[in-house]
Amino acid sequence: MKNSSQKNDVRYECIRILREVDEKEVFAQELTSERCSHGDLSERDKKLLTELVNGVIRHRLPLDTLISFFSKIPLTRIEPWVLYALRAGLYQIVYLDRIPISAAVNTSVEMVKKLVRRGDAVRFTNAILRSIERSIQDKSVQGPDVTDLQKALYRKGNTWCTFHHPIFPDPHKHPASSVAILYSHPEWLVKRWISRYGKEKAIEICKTNNLPPRIFLRINHRKISTPEFLVLLDKAGISAHTFDTAVVVEDIAVPEIPGFAKGLFFVQDISAMKVAQFLKVEKSNAVLDMCAAPGGKTTHIAEFLGEAGRMYAMDISLKRLQSIRENCLRMGIHNVPLVCGDASEDRAPFHSAFDRVLIDAPCSNTGVLSRRVEARWRLKEEDINKLALLQFSMLRTGASLLKSGGCLVYSTCSIEPEENHEVIRKFIGREPQFYLETEEYYLPVANAGDGGYMARLCKR
Repeated sequence: MKNSSQKNDVRYECIRILREVDEKEVFAQELTSERCSHGDLSERDKKLLTELVNGVIRHRLPLDTLISFFSKIPLTRIEPWVLYALRAGLYQIVYLDRIPISAAVNTSVEMVKKLVRRGDAVRFTNAILRSIERSIQDKSVQGPDVTDLQKALYRKGNTWCTFHHPIFPDPHKHPASSVAILYSHPEWLVKRWISRYGKEKAIEICKTNNLPPRIFLRINHRKISTPEFLVLLDKAGISAHTFDTAVVVEDIAVPEIPGFAKGLFFVQDISAMKVAQFLKVEKSNAVLDMCAAPGGKTTHIAEFLGEAGRMYAMDISLKRLQSIRENCLRMGIHNVPLVCGDASEDRAPFHSAFDRVLIDAPCSNTGVLSRRVEARWRLKEEDINKLALLQFSMLRTGASLLKSGGCLVYSTCSIEPEENHEVIRKFIGREPQFYLETEEYYLPVANAGDGGYMARLCKR
């Protein structure tokens, strides 16, 4: 690839990352951020790489549906480099507006030529992309003008891409399958949401999950006020505004925001910011964050706690504990001992009790699918109940470490009832010394935060 153009390099990096995400089960955000940090890509190319990687993963189901419709070779038998090149090229053709279709086709064909080096693979790639291109009737049809959902694919906003032929499921005969493909989510998950919220709300959730997440900043008030931080951003020419307690910045890499290295802010979704406030710590409290990495909620609680209280951060992973250490140092927080331990089945390595315990439990991530782009394809329906058992075990552990009169907050970034209020109901049914003081359930909303759940339990 040394002799290829820079545009080709970006697309090569895209399909390399896509393949690594699938085959090694790593996270797309980590690989993309690592590649963008090398410094040999322009800002424009970094944005294109991020757009392509996240876009292809988010829209994998409709992309594969189109490829399958036009290919005589089953998806599972298409050579991997060819499949990833097809997905990347097709994403540009259907979902992006500023890249000419000819460029999307040609760069995909060139990548296959260099990576696979077989004439039949090159001809196959070109034929599939050209066939799909010719099948497109109108790439930017407004929603009210779409009359046949078997010939249309939702893009973004209120625009659809229409085709000459019926390609997608009949929404009247197969409503869940139709929604799943048009809005790119696993069908089993769509069925759950339709049964719980209705079809229109399920579609709204899917649309939100396919949007790039906003960048919310929690300002470190130990170091700077929100108005002072906004002045700092304005001087740097960065567009920003406040939303609730957060500052929202537009279209910029986080390390380039003034004050990142000095710990003037923490990148944290507006919904996640609610959790530390929900814990209601007092200045003299002893507090345990049981699943603390990467440290967003830990540092937020420590800010409320001040110097008089004691804060402990625990995580099962030594590597993830290092991220807490780094974030605490960056934010200027030095009074948080780090503990490596297992939060399940009463294994937590503590002998003393705490006034406040936070259990931000590992979960299905169904409230944060816009941020964790690969999560929707990795999650299986049977995982929900497995996670609920783990969450219940962690809740029991946290409860055992709570003083009488103390409070515990259980939170997830899931919108599945089995992981949320059902865990709480089961626990309260077995532990009468605890009562539910209050709970909050929120769905992901476009431009207004992730979905999730939190419950505050008190010990009598």
